Amino acid sequence: MEPPPSTAHVYRPDVDGLRALAVLAVLAYHAFPQSAPGGFAGVDVFFVISGFLITGIILDGLKDASFSFADFYWRRVRRIFPALILVLAFSLGLGWLVLLPDEFVMLGKHVAAGAGFVSNIVFWREAGYFDAAAELKPLLHLWSLGVEEQYYLVWPLLLFLFRKDVRRMLGMTAALAVLSFAANLWLTGERPSAAFYLPVSRFWELMVGGLLAVFCRHQTRYGNASAIVGIGLLALTFGLLHAERDFPGWWAALPVAGTALLIAGGPAAWINRRVLANRAVVYVGLISYPLYLWHWPLLSYARIVQGGEPPAEARWCLLAAAALLSVLTYELVEKKIRFAKLPVLRRVSFPALAASMAAAGIAGLLALQSHVQPRSASVPLVLEISSASADRSYSGDRVIPGDTEKAVLFFGDSHMQHYWPRIEKIVRERAAPLRTVIFKTTGGCAPVPGIERRTQQECGRFVEETLKLARRPEVETVVIAASWVGFVSRPDYYKAGDAEQQPLRMLAPESAWVLKGLEAELKQLTAAGKQVVLMLSSPRGDAFDPKSVIQREGFKVQVRGPLGRVPRTELVQLTSPIDSRLIAIAAAAGASVIDPAEHLCSKAFCPAADERGRPLYRDGSHLRASYVRERFSAMDRFVFVGEKKPMVR
Repeated sequence: MEPPPSTAHVYRPDVDGLRALAVLAVLAYHAFPQSAPGGFAGVDVFFVISGFLITGIILDGLKDASFSFADFYWRRVRRIFPALILVLAFSLGLGWLVLLPDEFVMLGKHVAAGAGFVSNIVFWREAGYFDAAAELKPLLHLWSLGVEEQYYLVWPLLLFLFRKDVRRMLGMTAALAVLSFAANLWLTGERPSAAFYLPVSRFWELMVGGLLAVFCRHQTRYGNASAIVGIGLLALTFGLLHAERDFPGWWAALPVAGTALLIAGGPAAWINRRVLANRAVVYVGLISYPLYLWHWPLLSYARIVQGGEPPAEARWCLLAAAALLSVLTYELVEKKIRFAKLPVLRRVSFPALAASMAAAGIAGLLALQSHVQPRSASVPLVLEISSASADRSYSGDRVIPGDTEKAVLFFGDSHMQHYWPRIEKIVRERAAPLRTVIFKTTGGCAPVPGIERRTQQECGRFVEETLKLARRPEVETVVIAASWVGFVSRPDYYKAGDAEQQPLRMLAPESAWVLKGLEAELKQLTAAGKQVVLMLSSPRGDAFDPKSVIQREGFKVQVRGPLGRVPRTELVQLTSPIDSRLIAIAAAAGASVIDPAEHLCSKAFCPAADERGRPLYRDGSHLRASYVRERFSAMDRFVFVGEKKPMVR
């Protein structure tokens, strides 16, 4: 059976108007989040539109036997490459001017990923506790382009294989869409970063558009009603959805259904005809692709240079600049290439675009490998600060067999992880008999039972499993460390099992049960004959962040002055509310405590740099790996066999 007749090839200005609605929602969310808290779902609108248009083009080609894979991908190259090459080149050039070396390395990776259309995979792999803030990644928005292009690597082939039997084609599409949606639901609950970035949990959105291209061949009888419901669902999406929702999940059905209903309403529906097909709205839709590409690097670099959110007036100016660049890109570059009439231009444009994209990818790889460095690398202290910021070596939990089956368990969050380089050094050198070493950590999860955190990290399960491990007979020493100040100040911890997830005030009387629960667990461990050690808070604060002395003025990166030192009295004011509780808990449980400040500070001050001015920390609270590896020996005793237990402080 041949594919059914389709009118997808007939230009619909209302679909371009729908593109305008999608891109404006995204811009509003990125520049003024409170104005459109669910504006990020504009990307989902794009997915459905893309699936509708591209599937229609493929089906038309299959129907009249004019479809060819070479022509299809040449069309994609002409559509996608010109604006993307410009934005990649701009981002890399501006990064060379204003980024630090470690930031430029990361940008290089993102440029290469963008040129290879795998940005979504790269950003998924980066997602984690130490991942840079999203607003500081100038090419973060290219994840959606990766999803689309990965889809179009397989979708034309599937349609081609089923071209002679439309029923099987529809069955295949529906089955894959259901499987993709199911994967979306499962991953959203279990692996939210994977659900957001991976194609397997996003393909269903493009397939909904593909099904529309098959079924919406004629004007629907209830076009106005369909369009009204569709625009209503999109209004609900952009107004009610927000970043704390489990997304995509079930919530993604709102923008997908709204978009599908608007398209299904047909070009004659009043909203589509009078609003979306308005000439001004349609033009915004025509430049929506370059507008999407340009707006985010401008906003992101402004935040990097500003050191925070730029003023509202600056954000409006940046959006205006993005609009101007988009018009110029569309009129002077995209249209000239896509609709070139001279045969010679059509012949040379493909190799020129392919070579330019390859050059962008190679430039990104050179930056990633530090073969190309930013201008700021010429300043020695900037180079040292950048090295400190990237100086971490923890690569995951592990068990390292020692010279005895008796083990020491290191348990905690990222503030246990930053002690790992020293333990690794001891194990590698094996200068004395060693215990078996077990590292069990999760960044951002306090090692405290009975609580959960609204991050979908399953902190409760992590703590429960690790405490169970601590009770095993071969574990004779348990060392616990955490970002204790962060633990008591974070607003997103709640009692495990609380369906309403009411936030806990950790040091308030009504939450006393939390630390009582920790004390009870420690008592059980010491009663079983285990040595238990609590590491108190390590020094923290903005003054310890090596980048706190970096100043960006326009395109110039400079260092305001050397890293200083923090009075211990000031540090004690910050840490004593929780540390005093921990000391009392240790005393009641028969555990020991170690104060990292005793090993990192003098009696009066805590330095942020060593005697040569090199940073000791990689951010405002985590020690840099090279310093810990060579200088922090407070935990050596727990690894060596036969070491005496430390005295209770």
